[in-house]
Amino acid sequence: MLKKEAKRARPSHRPILCASLFFCLLLSNSLFSQETVPDIKVTLSARNRSINNLLDQLTLQTGYYFTYNSALISGKSRISLDVEDLPLNEVLKQMIGLDFSYRVVDRNIVIFKRNTQAPTPLSGEIERPMLHGRVVDARSGKGLPFASITLHGSSLGSISNQTGHFSFKLPASLPDPMLMVSFMGYETMLIPVAYPLGEAMLIRLKKKAIPIQEVIIRYTDPAHILEEALLRLPQNYLNEASSMTAFYRESVRRNDHCMVYSEAVLDVAKGAYNETRPDRVRIHKGRKITDYSQADTVVIKLRSGIYTSLNLDIIKNLPDFLEEGLLDRYDLEFTDLMTYGDKLVYVIHFKQKEQISDLLFQGKLYIDQARLAIVAADFEFNPNLLHRHPEFFLVSRSAHLHIRPVFARYHVDYRLAGSRYHISQVRAQLEMKVRRRRQWIGARYGIAIEMAITDVKPGEKRRIEAGERVRANTVLADQFFDFDPGFWGIYNVIEPEASLSESIKSIQQLLQGSRE
Repeated sequence: MLKKEAKRARPSHRPILCASLFFCLLLSNSLFSQETVPDIKVTLSARNRSINNLLDQLTLQTGYYFTYNSALISGKSRISLDVEDLPLNEVLKQMIGLDFSYRVVDRNIVIFKRNTQAPTPLSGEIERPMLHGRVVDARSGKGLPFASITLHGSSLGSISNQTGHFSFKLPASLPDPMLMVSFMGYETMLIPVAYPLGEAMLIRLKKKAIPIQEVIIRYTDPAHILEEALLRLPQNYLNEASSMTAFYRESVRRNDHCMVYSEAVLDVAKGAYNETRPDRVRIHKGRKITDYSQADTVVIKLRSGIYTSLNLDIIKNLPDFLEEGLLDRYDLEFTDLMTYGDKLVYVIHFKQKEQISDLLFQGKLYIDQARLAIVAADFEFNPNLLHRHPEFFLVSRSAHLHIRPVFARYHVDYRLAGSRYHISQVRAQLEMKVRRRRQWIGARYGIAIEMAITDVKPGEKRRIEAGERVRANTVLADQFFDFDPGFWGIYNVIEPEASLSESIKSIQQLLQGSRE
């Protein structure tokens, strides 16, 4: 029950939410898949109609959506067709020809040509080919940040960066790989990969409209929806340990200048959601670059970024807006109904009560309408009160500095593995203004942490010895790493944004010049 007990709001919730910022991704492919077209009879009569129009008619008759590569099939091509009670497979042959194969994934039929050419490895040492692409809004062309890109039929995946760009190293053992690309509020797209790989792939996602017959709100009381969601935590989330591989990166900026950039591949021992045992992690590989100039009189280092990132799983480590007595601290409001992948989700907005003066959160919770599982959350510290509490984010500082936090924002979302949800993405950003006392002009410092779990094996227990574990006081930027362009081998990583990539190149040139 969400009891309305008279409790004083706690100013220091959980340490994981006060340390800084970070981000995480977990992937799963639990959708049903087969290689044959469903045995459905179709009737069509059309004169001089486009392929796109005919496929739309097939969707209305069969309930299946069709995906194809526009480089192989011209959707604007016009044909005439007159069939009655003909199997769907035969109708497709008459429409597009005999030289195509089909893959059925859930309610989607993917039309593709099987690859006859083997993929070209990235290098002699890296046997996997690398695909580059960008995920954008189909109408505006604007990049979609942190879109989920998974390899269907495997546990591998990645995410797009803040401008929608991504790279993906494909296992050479899969002759006809297929990507699944998804983003909150958009239609999921299934994309067959053709070899040889050509130019960067442009993936245009369409916003998903909710049919009017589906807009039926069974629960109008947001407190009741959230109460039911919390009661169902034990049955909705993974109840076994998992072994994960993660890509992690963090950066510190001063205005537009990148001061620190660190990244690592991590081995993660993830505990079950019904256990109290903490998650454990070790650094498998890592690298860093730093560029502190003489003008940088203030040096900021991020401590415990990796350790903290694992603890921002808000289902395993409940924040105060999900704990008992939350109605004493927060006002709830039902604000929207939207799509999340192929599911409808309730959107519940929460904010701290006006009479509470302690620093709390505000944000949105996204709850699966059918299962009443929390599938995502966007939240931040109350920006109207944040400036009063710089100590929440600082381990130590000089008495000569005046620090004002600007914002601290977080995002978490979850994905199904079989019948249960697990952590999928976590990200966060912290920005603060720093100036010396008795000075009017200072600088903006931004800290960004992202972590993507690129492989996961549910049920596999990974042992990480005490001496290998990342500790709460670990500063990744202080570890000894080298920056090597071919360092990551077969591992998938998050592509740097254009501005960050340019900063890295500038730092590399400076480092190279200092060695010569």
